[in-house]
Amino acid sequence: MAMIVSYQDYYNSLFSRLATKSVDQRFLRLIEQGANCPPFVSAAILDLAKQVFGLDGNNPHNLSGGNRPVAGQMVVLGVVASEPPGKALSQCQLGQAVVTFDAGIEDTEVRRGQGIAALRRFRLARITGEARDQGILLSQEDLAYKIFNCGTRTIKRDIALFRSLGIHIPTRGQQKDIGPGLTHRAQAVRLFIERMPYGQIARRIFHSIKAVARYVVSFSRVSYLTARGLPVPEIAFIVQISERLVEEYQRLYQCYNTAVWQDRLREIVELALPFEAQKASSEGSVKRGAER
Repeated sequence: MAMIVSYQDYYNSLFSRLATKSVDQRFLRLIEQGANCPPFVSAAILDLAKQVFGLDGNNPHNLSGGNRPVAGQMVVLGVVASEPPGKALSQCQLGQAVVTFDAGIEDTEVRRGQGIAALRRFRLARITGEARDQGILLSQEDLAYKIFNCGTRTIKRDIALFRSLGIHIPTRGQQKDIGPGLTHRAQAVRLFIERMPYGQIARRIFHSIKAVARYVVSFSRVSYLTARGLPVPEIAFIVQISERLVEEYQRLYQCYNTAVWQDRLREIVELALPFEAQKASSEGSVKRGAER
């Protein structure tokens, strides 16, 4: 008797196979089999390994300085952000940036849960943000024809949709009209401060839940280190984000640092404590080793 397979079963099986083929999933499987550890432990080991070996595609400090692209990344050519708007492209200084086209499991989560259009928007926000963190602005034509293989009208519609959500997508064409919008990362944090759940934020701004959670943790660490009086460059190095994003998170904190939101900010800043405790423990171990 033939087994009847529903479309949903086929759909789930398809994405399960795609996830299995990712580099992240291969690492997780090897850790779980070799060390006999549960998935949440292997996921924590994966995140730590990416930080140590500079393989975190969402970390701008691992996207510049001559590092070679890793799986899922690509080198793009764009206009240096310091070039004034209106200047002829032929006279503009160009530069390279390494951006993440395929973030593996995160992208699969968005594709599976929200669809193809949401995945394109997720990648659009990520790629333009990573390029801008490296001082490069991509044009809408670059994005349409060289990266997403779509028409410029599609990119324009996506940018307009983000603008309606209060999110600024940094492109060369939008340079003249930056306006009051936040980056997608700061907008995600703003919604979390206002007590919107991770899943709802992810659906609203076309992101993965993991990405939203990462933005919130980065914001908490920036706020914690700012309160300790550390300068912006040092905070950027410790948290492994760009100085521009550190400053945007600091402005966001000041905006919500009112009587209405102080308790909520305190809750979020407390998320940084395990990271800082781990960092202090590591530094202590290094110091004790040097004294021996």
